[in-house]
Amino acid sequence: MKVAAAVPRVRVADCDFNASEIIRCVNEAVSMEVQVIVFPELCITGYSCGDLFFQETLLHGAVQSLRQIADATLQQEIIVIVGMPLAVESLLLNTGVVLQGGRILGVVSKSYLPNYREFQEKRWFVSACCCDVKETILHQQLVPLGNDLVFCTPAGNFGIELCEDLWAPIPPSSCLAMNGADVIFNLSASDECSGKHDYLCSLLTDQSLRTCSGYVYSSSGFGESTADVVFAGNGIIYENGKLVGKTRRFSLDGQIAVADIDIASLRRERQANEVFVACARNHPFERVRRVVASPFLHRLE
Repeated sequence: MKVAAAVPRVRVADCDFNASEIIRCVNEAVSMEVQVIVFPELCITGYSCGDLFFQETLLHGAVQSLRQIADATLQQEIIVIVGMPLAVESLLLNTGVVLQGGRILGVVSKSYLPNYREFQEKRWFVSACCCDVKETILHQQLVPLGNDLVFCTPAGNFGIELCEDLWAPIPPSSCLAMNGADVIFNLSASDECSGKHDYLCSLLTDQSLRTCSGYVYSSSGFGESTADVVFAGNGIIYENGKLVGKTRRFSLDGQIAVADIDIASLRRERQANEVFVACARNHPFERVRRVVASPFLHRLE
């Protein structure tokens, strides 16, 4: 499976500009025959919008920009994962939306919301763990919603988690991997602190190795650093604990990291790993819902 972690330029609360940058990155990835591309957390609006998340104008603009991105990828088979705030009934969720060929495949909502030090996500958003809604209507489509979705493609299966989910004692990706996700995509907006980057890389290494999976991580970059925190723009790709692709940190330009994930090798490793097999069989993980994507046009790994 050929994957990409994109770090586009962002203007906070400028959905039209952000959509155009996302589309530019998607087109670049298509030229490289990428099959799945992931973008940072809340990339359509920008992560650091603060109380603008309460404004209907911003939320409506995000939905309209999602339509722009869907229309721009109508004739493409690439799967695109973008971050946006989404109002569902009376709740506001921090979500990753999965698109392919102009169609919305599903919406994954964030499980664990940081609410300490510089983060205050619970001021605006509700955790997926507190949302009982399993479907929502988006662009006149009824689409699955939740943190329990595994997306199935001929190239391999993948799951999604968002930023803080990775830092939890038991990340959602552990459950997704136990239920057949070969690759995990993470939409993130993790800021920079002294020593934090090394800690992040160790988390990504360990989770990829522990779950015998590919792990594709995309975090906010230039344009988000408008308040009192700094974002480095980390696009990082691991395969079974090995670093296979990354972007330059602190770049002023949009960029993508691309890598091939050997799905067959990961599945052989899982079959040979008695501990993984036993854990998948015996641990009381919740079951998942499966979403089937369209076949890819190019050669499958």
